[in-house]
Amino acid sequence: MNIQFTCNQIESLIGYFIEGKLAPSLLEFFNQHLKKCPKCRKKVEQVQKVITKYAPDNNPNESKPDKELIGSLSAYMDNELDTGENVKIKKMTILNPNARQKLESMYKFRKLMHNAYEKTKNDTKFDYSKSIVATLNEGQSYTTTYFRNIIILFVLLLIAVITGFIYLYF
Repeated sequence: MNIQFTCNQIESLIGYFIEGKLAPSLLEFFNQHLKKCPKCRKKVEQVQKVITKYAPDNNPNESKPDKELIGSLSAYMDNELDTGENVKIKKMTILNPNARQKLESMYKFRKLMHNAYEKTKNDTKFDYSKSIVATLNEGQSYTTTYFRNIIILFVLLLIAVITGFIYLYF
């Protein structure tokens, strides 16, 4: 049986390939396609480079900040610490590059979240429920007005049809 994968199929299987979760038969066809297609081969290489670069377990020289440090940095950012603790955190971030990097990433994340919140807040300034309630309080509702107009139009059409029948038969 000769199966030919398309580039789109290969692209959807790249994650499974890198994790080593492809069935042996699929792996064989996957590798055959990679041998023939430089575009897909390049995509696989790029994904592998990104994963290697950013995977936390692949960089043993970098120590991860522990939960206590993250909690302290979070409290520092929210101004929840007393003066002595603030000074400790400032000294620690100056002396410890990992703590400084974590604090910077927390500030970036906080700014990103704030910007996203502001954007959604500005996008939802128009409150449809207030508009509907105001319309109902005025005594005319959007649906009632159009329903009334449709009924009037239907009655006029019915009168025209009846008048036409009367004119034709009498």
